[in-house]
Amino acid sequence: MAVSDELLIVDLDAGDADAGMALSTESGWNQTADDWRHFIETGHAIGVRDGDGRLIASAAALPYDGPLGYIGMVLVTQSWRRRGIATRLVDRCIEALEGRNLVPVLDATAAGEAVYSRQGFLPQFRFDRWQGTGGGGELAAGGADVSAVVNLDAAAFGAARSSLMTDFLGRDGTQVLLAEGGEGFAMIRHGRRAWQAGPVVAPDQGTALDLVKQLMATASGPVFIDVPQRWQAIGQWLTDAGFTVQRSFARMALRRAEPFGDPSRLFAVAGPEFG
Repeated sequence: MAVSDELLIVDLDAGDADAGMALSTESGWNQTADDWRHFIETGHAIGVRDGDGRLIASAAALPYDGPLGYIGMVLVTQSWRRRGIATRLVDRCIEALEGRNLVPVLDATAAGEAVYSRQGFLPQFRFDRWQGTGGGGELAAGGADVSAVVNLDAAAFGAARSSLMTDFLGRDGTQVLLAEGGEGFAMIRHGRRAWQAGPVVAPDQGTALDLVKQLMATASGPVFIDVPQRWQAIGQWLTDAGFTVQRSFARMALRRAEPFGDPSRLFAVAGPEFG
């Protein structure tokens, strides 16, 4: 029996948010306490503890309003890696989502893609995380029609995420820019290390680029944005603006290579943990 098989998988609750933050901070991720709260309160968050009760690994299944759910926050502390713990946690998340008749989807790094492929996940498309510095201006104050954002996001992403979008919009500092005519939007919110831009939804790349330019001109300090590789004009503009690619991801779904939603309208994702 492997050592990891002897460790019990447990459900996480609100009291585990700080321990979860310690895991994501150790790995240099951009998640905030609000992100952890959302996974624990809205999703099925699980983890593994060592003999002293310390949280050493985590994962979460986040159900959306059909036909898919997301697997995120797959983390294992450094000293416990390469023991099969992450695979066990992902298997449990798959069970949770398939139990709701949802297709499990996740975003994988290059190293993770090889592991998830063995579990039956197929790549749908790839995106790059760009990092750079905003122009230093101030984002204009103002709210957004939650239902409009939810509907636009759902059409591009492939599932309604009303709880997530409502959560994002209710956080301090979150701002949304609406495209002219109401056919798209761009969102930016606080992260632990940097502003997180996305989702960006638009009818075409020109409109999306205008929204991205506005976000970057007004955001102050470090910014991350996750852009599908097909959108080369946006990538070129980011390069010219001094942004660099931090890492790349593959969006993968269990036994499904066809993307959900309308990828022609999705110009930046919400983040690898949310899709």
